Amino acid sequence: MVEEFLASLFEGVEGIVELLEEGGWDLVSESGKVGEGGDFSLIVDLKAEEILVQKLHRFGEIYTEEQGVIKGKGPRIVIDPIDGSFNFKNGIPYFGLSVFWEEGISFVTNLSNGDYFLRVRGRRERGNLYRPTRNWLPSYREVVIFEKAYENPEICRRLTENQVKFRSPGALSLSLCYGEEYRGVLFLGKIREFDIAGPYYYNQHLNWYLNREEGILVMSPKREELERLLKIVKG
Repeated sequence: MVEEFLASLFEGVEGIVELLEEGGWDLVSESGKVGEGGDFSLIVDLKAEEILVQKLHRFGEIYTEEQGVIKGKGPRIVIDPIDGSFNFKNGIPYFGLSVFWEEGISFVTNLSNGDYFLRVRGRRERGNLYRPTRNWLPSYREVVIFEKAYENPEICRRLTENQVKFRSPGALSLSLCYGEEYRGVLFLGKIREFDIAGPYYYNQHLNWYLNREEGILVMSPKREELERLLKIVKG
């Protein structure tokens, strides 16, 4: 069943890549609908979701950002069909998709450059959809990824005072996967399952602070960095 799920998943991803390659201004048009996540859906969100739902629905109940719960038999599948829709709409090359299946599979990919992050139960894999022969070299970067920084100017000020450099690229699930190589990832706001289910499973071995009531998410490869960032956030 795992191999069947992966085959169907990659068929869906291939379909979405083809959709994006065909392009067209209609993809970035607003659909007039508000998705389950509370944002206005673009046409590309709905079309990408339709492709994934068609490929994966037979494997279980689906919970997706656009339609919410789609009833089905089997373990839950959590989908964010286009993570970073605003980036896609504005031509910023940092957007992707995220899928998590409760049977033990997570897949997150950056559709703009092909980077992907896959975990199948105990096995983790990092690769590239467009360049299969690309070699990954572990690295450690000096900055913190701070998603929704523009909504949290006080935290921005505290980070600057503590000489913490940060960037806000605009796609949480991608940032939480790339975050395995950064000082840490910060997010303050409404924590939605679509944004974190895939990367949380992929990077479950890292250090996390996740409190939905507080609206605080901090992740870091290093425990001391997590504690430092959390101290700055909480003041």
